[in-house]
Amino acid sequence: MNILYLFGNGFDLNLGMKTSYSDFYKYYQKIETDNSILQSLKRNITDKHKNWSDLELALGDYTENLKNSNELDIVIEDLGIQLAAYLKSQENKTDFDNIDKDKFQNDLIFPENYLLQADKNEISKYKSQWATNDCKINIITYNYTNSIENIFGEKHNNIEIGKTRHNKIAKLERIEHIHGYIDNRMVMGVNDLSQVKNQSFHNDIDIKETIVKPDCNQAIKHTIDDWGKREIARANLICVFGSSIGESDKLWWELIGERLKGSNFKLIIFSRLTIEISERISHKKQREVRNIISDFLDKTNLENDDRAFAFNKIFVGLNTEIFNIN
Repeated sequence: MNILYLFGNGFDLNLGMKTSYSDFYKYYQKIETDNSILQSLKRNITDKHKNWSDLELALGDYTENLKNSNELDIVIEDLGIQLAAYLKSQENKTDFDNIDKDKFQNDLIFPENYLLQADKNEISKYKSQWATNDCKINIITYNYTNSIENIFGEKHNNIEIGKTRHNKIAKLERIEHIHGYIDNRMVMGVNDLSQVKNQSFHNDIDIKETIVKPDCNQAIKHTIDDWGKREIARANLICVFGSSIGESDKLWWELIGERLKGSNFKLIIFSRLTIEISERISHKKQREVRNIISDFLDKTNLENDDRAFAFNKIFVGLNTEIFNIN
């Protein structure tokens, strides 16, 4: 069986790292600059802080304030340098030796343990198709940090991390960073040109390779994005954790949407509610589950019939303890 995880910033937040964009902006605004372009950027972040809740989409909107690729380079490169420094400081503050590695590995093998009983039963029954097969696990992280690698230590590829319920080997094959690392091929931007507000930028290949993430990945020619697409295509189960499932990564949600049209595929989304729902009226959580599934499907290219078919192949874990390993 092939299980693929997609990790967003919520994974690092779960470890106690202050890696939200709002935390970064507090740090960024304290860094003085004589550059008028960067001064204007920082004023915009302060004045329109709600617009900057998603840095990448905000960058696409902010392009209307820029004249050319040189000014875009100044903005992107400064944000990248300072974000990398900030994230590195957060990484250095984290005691990875005290992370519960055994729980992390077990959670990777058995994500269904954190679903409601009926959903857990359905996923367990689904996984039993591969009772005689080893379990192969891969991880795509959208984070720049090395937090996952730090948990595993020096060896973190092609390692046995446990056994399945049928006593077969569960192996972690690869961990890959689609958007790069703090110090290498850091990709920051939007999903496509429709998210770049400055229309005059749309025909400039230099700009597209700077701020449109799929174009940037292709320009770097690391092929990690191609590997990620292949892993989505061959996965039997995909689990999304710690991701806002935002528009700036729409490419990946569309690829998962295509998988939902086929057989032998299921998707689990682990999400946190921003509202409290009493256990006394826990039935109301299903309203939130339906909203989360619908919001995800809105990010795909699925038409009505395909959406209806896909809906029942998506499972949601709300406010679970999965990956609470700090």
